[in-house]
Amino acid sequence: MLALHSPPVMGFPASSKRPIVSETLVGGLGIGPKVWLFLALLSCLTLFFKFSRFWSVRNLDLVLLFALGPAMVRLVASGYPYPWWAFFWLMVGSTMWLARCFVDLALVRRPVLEPNLNNAGLACMGIGVLGLLLVETVDLAASSGKERNPAVLSSSSETPEGPLFGSADLEAPVKKALDQSPLPESLKRSPLQIVLARVLAVLSHLTIVLGMYRIGERHFEQRTAGLAAATCYLLLPYTRIAVVDSGQLFASALIVLALSMYTRPILCALLIGLATSWMPACLGLIPVWAGFHRGSRSAWIFLLTSLGTLAFAHGLAAFTPGVGDWAHALLARSLAEAGLRPLLEVVPQGNSFWSGIDPVFRLPVLIAYGAFVIFYGFWPWRKDLAALIAQSAAVLVSSQYWFLDGGGTLIMIYLPLLLLMMFRPGRIAMRAPRERRRSALSSSGSGLAPTT
Repeated sequence: MLALHSPPVMGFPASSKRPIVSETLVGGLGIGPKVWLFLALLSCLTLFFKFSRFWSVRNLDLVLLFALGPAMVRLVASGYPYPWWAFFWLMVGSTMWLARCFVDLALVRRPVLEPNLNNAGLACMGIGVLGLLLVETVDLAASSGKERNPAVLSSSSETPEGPLFGSADLEAPVKKALDQSPLPESLKRSPLQIVLARVLAVLSHLTIVLGMYRIGERHFEQRTAGLAAATCYLLLPYTRIAVVDSGQLFASALIVLALSMYTRPILCALLIGLATSWMPACLGLIPVWAGFHRGSRSAWIFLLTSLGTLAFAHGLAAFTPGVGDWAHALLARSLAEAGLRPLLEVVPQGNSFWSGIDPVFRLPVLIAYGAFVIFYGFWPWRKDLAALIAQSAAVLVSSQYWFLDGGGTLIMIYLPLLLLMMFRPGRIAMRAPRERRRSALSSSGSGLAPTT
């Protein structure tokens, strides 16, 4: 549920300097952000770069994946205040990925480009890295998760030593259950909101990885594509930077889960509505997904269900004491942080592209974004799963232009979609549900068996 109340801004004095993060990405090994970026790049190139087809879309995608890396590493490794050019770099990189999402709509067929490692090797590496990632998510020091993630420094109003400011009636039973869980003692000593955020982050990582594998196996009909997307997700530096950002990860997990069951409009509407209430950057997904089901009753079912879920979450946060505070303690972003409540805007304290810029300049960007998502709801007229993935990724990438607090750094909400777009095959067997029904009816009428 979304925290509707404007949270206190966690700013830093102009003269203060946040400690430089030198080895928190891989604690105790002395591996800093720059070295980790190089190792991640080398690993992805070794596994997925097609040396036999140098001028291929796959190789271009790998290069674009790391276009945002230098800016994010610069933000992680530097002290506060952050350099403005790094956010400008993020916007340029987001623009390149937005163009790539547009181009993907025209890529009907593409050659089969297998990874340089077989399925058994990809599974072995993916499971190993996933285990390390989950252990780090649970065992990471309370302050390190926020220090390494520029997207959460001013969005989170809790401090590692502070008490939970939610409902005391809810805190007691939850705390008792967590004390009896097999969590590390170091984490149990942390405030309750940090423990819950870590548990939510672990579940989100698992959902994203298993969801991408399921999409590749079932909808792409290529198990290798799902394994490759999941392994690449685990290797990228952005995953480690936002390893405990349950706000981004939870919304991303809900979107991936909705894609894995995209033929069920009611379940998808519930998931997309919940993701939107948790992360306002997902707001543009509602018209895009409603347009995917256009031409059938499912479009209205999806639209009403998703908007009803969103309204229920907002009403629950507004009228139930403590619910909004709990959501914000778990790193959900509010409308004020997103810049969608003009009277309650949270002025970014140097961690946003819009820091120091008059808010009036954001208004044309918001208007253009609204027109863009409405247009995407109607175009193209016939959509399939490939178009849905590309358009959803484009909507989430373009939300970085107007997101007020931390805009440009919210990479994890669209990263799984970019990877699914990269590793998807051609558009065979990925048509919209209504197209499959028409194909089945036409096949049965002509005496032919329906094809996939």
